[in-house]
Amino acid sequence: MGREAPLLIWTDPQSLPWEEDEREALAEEDETRWLTEAFPAGVHTRPEGAGESQTFLMLWEYKTKVMDPVWPPKMDEQYPEVALRGLSAMLPRMKEYFGRMPRPQLDGGYYTKTRENLPLVGPMGPGGAFIIGAVSGYGIMSACGVGDLLGAHITGSELPSYASAFELSRYEDAEYTKRLENWGENGQL
Repeated sequence: MGREAPLLIWTDPQSLPWEEDEREALAEEDETRWLTEAFPAGVHTRPEGAGESQTFLMLWEYKTKVMDPVWPPKMDEQYPEVALRGLSAMLPRMKEYFGRMPRPQLDGGYYTKTRENLPLVGPMGPGGAFIIGAVSGYGIMSACGVGDLLGAHITGSELPSYASAFELSRYEDAEYTKRLENWGENGQL
């Protein structure tokens, strides 16, 4: 992947590529069987750093279950290999690293999202308190936009017509919360 590459996202579900003997061994154990099953869409990558940097980010929220947060978050030590194998569907030359992956830097936390996967941007709680968050799956792409929107809230500038759709107060609207009961999947990452 060249340094000039844009953000790349694979939007199809997939199974990880394993050698047949690897797949059989993984499928035998309860703890590793999940590595042979279907994975959700959304593995993405982009170059990181400037100049001669050889770093690139691999991002994929493949464990999509709803959970209560614990601190510190448990790091998934298999994440670098899973993400690398997932990216190989889109970038086949990634397979060259399967047996000799460069030393990854593993970082992590929680992908926080609202039930309908819309961000939270605007006032909250006591006067002068604001929130910006729940941009799971599209934070890299939306950071400037949600930052501008929060800035408008903080400075008292004119808000765009869609601003209320991202405010925490939307959950106080009975009609809106009723719609959430049947929201369903909508293809968002």
